[in-house]
Amino acid sequence: MTGRAVRAVLPALGLGAAYSIAILVGRSTRVDGGEISLAWPAAAVAVLWGLYASSLPRRAGTTHWVLLGVLTCGVNLTTGASMSLAVWFVGVNLAMAAVVTVVLRYGERPVALRDPADLGRLVVAVAAGTLVAAGLAVVFFAATGHEDLRETFALFAVRNAMAVLAGVAVALRLRHATWRRPEPTGARVLESVACLAVVVWVFARVFWFNPGLPLAFAVMVPAMWVSLRFSTTVATLFLLAAGISIVWATLLDRGALRGISIREQALLAQGMVACLTLVVLTLALFRDSRNDLIGQLRHLALHDPLTGLANRTLLTERLERALATGGAGTVGVVVLDLDGFKVVNDAWGHDEGDLLLVEIARRLVAVTGPGDTVARFGGDEFVVLHRGLTDPRELELCAERIRRAVGQPYGQASDAPYDRITASIGTAVSEPGCTPRSLVNRADQAMYDAKRAARRDLRAPAARAARSSAGTRAAAGGPARG
Repeated sequence: MTGRAVRAVLPALGLGAAYSIAILVGRSTRVDGGEISLAWPAAAVAVLWGLYASSLPRRAGTTHWVLLGVLTCGVNLTTGASMSLAVWFVGVNLAMAAVVTVVLRYGERPVALRDPADLGRLVVAVAAGTLVAAGLAVVFFAATGHEDLRETFALFAVRNAMAVLAGVAVALRLRHATWRRPEPTGARVLESVACLAVVVWVFARVFWFNPGLPLAFAVMVPAMWVSLRFSTTVATLFLLAAGISIVWATLLDRGALRGISIREQALLAQGMVACLTLVVLTLALFRDSRNDLIGQLRHLALHDPLTGLANRTLLTERLERALATGGAGTVGVVVLDLDGFKVVNDAWGHDEGDLLLVEIARRLVAVTGPGDTVARFGGDEFVVLHRGLTDPRELELCAERIRRAVGQPYGQASDAPYDRITASIGTAVSEPGCTPRSLVNRADQAMYDAKRAARRDLRAPAARAARSSAGTRAAAGGPARG
């Protein structure tokens, strides 16, 4: 079998296995000796399979939809369902998966769960698919002589909505999850342990040792705590565990939902899982969106918009921390100003000047250490913060690397190298009692001293040449008058 064939077959095998297991799990949760299951994870897997099939070319996608239908019928037959019920399940699952897939893929927005807008679209898709599935349920049971069609509609609507909403949300979120190592602090560890203990206690109290219904909604308290304090990925894993706990307790006729009919228990348990999913994901995604917005605003406030380097405010903050934690002689600053930059702006325009500044910023980051901060103070002036000095010569070596990097030729829009850019550089090392402003001012003064010295060195040969030329003319011409 070729590699292309293997890549085509493996997803079908994996999805088929997951779907078969999901059907078996769902049929194991049948209540009241009938065909109504308390949970139906196969509906969520069918939607995920439909989303995958819709991303393939038409022929391959159609094959996956056919496999989904054949597998639905076969697994239901092997688990004791009648032929008519198995065929009906094919129609229900395919219809719901198709409707949810079409709604989720409508438009140009990718199918994901990253913000509240994604959650809103998922809720609309699940509602549409649920109405179709529940309607087909009513049609089937009406044809078989079932009398209580309203209850049948409610059971299928709530069950499928809960399964698809929770299952697809968990799958989409975990697929794009970013796993971050928790902060290695004792307070963070204690908080996590306390949160886990409260969650376990509440669920044990409500769904295993509570004889009455009113306490059931107490599970919203730890759910909101998890949503607002931890990552959305952690909140999603909490949803998975909470849903399993609620369904398991209900199957065993334990806890808050005990003492009512099994069908009422099923409706309440499924509704509770759906509500938990909406509450947890809404809070977590809104918190993520808020944090992302705050992060973007903070980045804009602390970074240069052209080069992406730190700006004056961020450099000052880091200088304050470095001076507060480091002793005298451990913090160094390099200030550089570009020589010849005005010529670039005059010759090629400000757009080319901006490109040159971006390239210089890239070179500065490349030749400085990972713990250094490179900042743009404005115009063509840059500052480098170097922490952890053990020898002042380290700062001079850093300045020399910067001088060589800036002095390398630059390719401009005309593809002609421009090698007249140099840097005037000044350095300063922290002293007892110095402040960020005084440290930068000393380096800035050293830079201007270096610039003036360079100008004197450039003028000196010209002056000597002028004096020499004047003397030569005088010797050749003799005295002006006799």
